[in-house]
Amino acid sequence: MLRVYSSALFPPNRTMDTRTSVYDGYRHRRTPDLEPVAVMRWTARLVDPQTEQDYRADRFSEDRRRAFVLMGLASGAGCLNFLVQLHSYRTGSSTFDALLPPFLAIWLPWLGIIVVRRLRSPYSLEWALVAAISVGTVMRLIMVTLHPVMATMWPTLMVGMVFVIYLYLPVRFVTAVALACAFSVVAWGWWAILQAGQQPIEHAGRAAVWLLFANALGFIAANSLQRSQRVQYAQSLMLKELLSTDSMTGIGNRRRFDDALDREWRRCSRSGKPLSLLMIDVDHFKAYNDHCGHVQGDECLRRVARLLLDSVGRPGDLVARYGGEEFVCLLPEIGEAGAHAVADKLAAVLAKADILHPALESRGRLTVSIGAATVEDFDGRQPGALVALADKLLYEAKRAGRDKVMARKLD
Repeated sequence: MLRVYSSALFPPNRTMDTRTSVYDGYRHRRTPDLEPVAVMRWTARLVDPQTEQDYRADRFSEDRRRAFVLMGLASGAGCLNFLVQLHSYRTGSSTFDALLPPFLAIWLPWLGIIVVRRLRSPYSLEWALVAAISVGTVMRLIMVTLHPVMATMWPTLMVGMVFVIYLYLPVRFVTAVALACAFSVVAWGWWAILQAGQQPIEHAGRAAVWLLFANALGFIAANSLQRSQRVQYAQSLMLKELLSTDSMTGIGNRRRFDDALDREWRRCSRSGKPLSLLMIDVDHFKAYNDHCGHVQGDECLRRVARLLLDSVGRPGDLVARYGGEEFVCLLPEIGEAGAHAVADKLAAVLAKADILHPALESRGRLTVSIGAATVEDFDGRQPGALVALADKLLYEAKRAGRDKVMARKLD
């Protein structure tokens, strides 16, 4: 469902039909312009909470892959540190206890990889990465404490780590800011205490300035990056919505119907529920079009689409334009009797609308013929079989004199 705020495409005073994701008034806009959707400036989140959640779920696989790469690099760095420390131990310039931190730095990331492989949600991944960064920071600080010679490199490592948190760590922007600031304070404070009395105080001040600069630059870059990623994602959803909407009637088009049929076929097949399809054709529409003109014919189809849409009450049902004057109505978890009842209801609603058909004798009224097909046994069948049966029943209804409903179950 697309729920992204855009002042040009979806005005705020319009409401969206949850059955078709179409906003009231949209059908009157033939070629709406795509404009940037709203993203919060300082938190870099999509304004719509549901779209933000969908965005994070869509990126979960990529974010987890990035976490694997980051942990693999951390393990590789730990391996190099372990080899250097092992050389120092063999030459007698270091103790055996000093081998423990780099040894843990090799295997703890692999433990993190095992944990991350089991995660199934963006929020659990974020918390796991925060914990991993915290553990990694503690390990590095312990190594700096045990090996004072590393203290000279620590300011550079701090700056590099800040940029990794802001620009590579797959977490939300606000989490990245909080984590980078906390890391900067703890890492700089620990380093300043270790170096107290050993180096001029100007060194600590210079390191603090570089950390502040790194945080400011990382904040700006990460904010811009995450906002642009979300805008691109939301605009792709808007484009997909436009591509699956019939521009004339404002309801779903053939593309949306095909996607919904495939999805509901799989879902009903798994749950053992029936699936019904109504194929609806406006009777004598060519004569109506020839008599009234294409403009009036288009307005007639828009009115029929609106009546059909308003008559289907469940949010899970889909009404779409199949092509020309043909419409389809997909009814998940509805059996043969229910599909026949819905078809009768749609025909009655159209008759009640009392739309004049001036091309017919005695100035008759517009009617529809409906073929209602139902499938209960999905084994060995494809969705096309349901469409073929509904189409066959539709033409049986037309041959029977039109303004008829023909219903049957797929054997």
